[in-house]
Amino acid sequence: MNSLTKPLAYFSMITLFAGAFAIAPAQAGPNHDSHKHAKKHQGHGGMYILKKLDLSDEQKTEVKAIMKNAKEQKKGLHESLKAYKQALSDLINSPDYSEQAVRSLHAQYQSVFADKAVIKANASHQINALLTPEQQAKKAEIKAKMKARWAEKKERMKERKADRS
Repeated sequence: MNSLTKPLAYFSMITLFAGAFAIAPAQAGPNHDSHKHAKKHQGHGGMYILKKLDLSDEQKTEVKAIMKNAKEQKKGLHESLKAYKQALSDLINSPDYSEQAVRSLHAQYQSVFADKAVIKANASHQINALLTPEQQAKKAEIKAKMKARWAEKKERMKERKADRS
């Protein structure tokens, strides 16, 4: 038997098993737990909360209109934000990189960042105005629970990191 045959056989088996483990979640299909978990946490920020508030059909229609309007307004900023990202990338990869140059570039686009924040805040304000006092209270309760869960998660991550050290 050739001296390379045995190691190659072991290597082939390891590669085969590694490949099988790598594709197993994909083969499991869209109803597999990992896919459900990813889908559960997908979404558009506050939309998760809005779905929990039992909005009336009229409220849903108005929320959709507000969101559509905000999306159209943000589209106007898309090119500017794209230009900022490209300029930042170019700067990072440039031999002329400096912290001051990054600060200057960021300052150039400050109004675009502010416009984006204002559009988001306006949409949130308009949606809040549609909610009944009960829905607003429920929303505040959901947010508080989410914040508490996030704090617990951060604490667990810190503990795990400390355990590894």
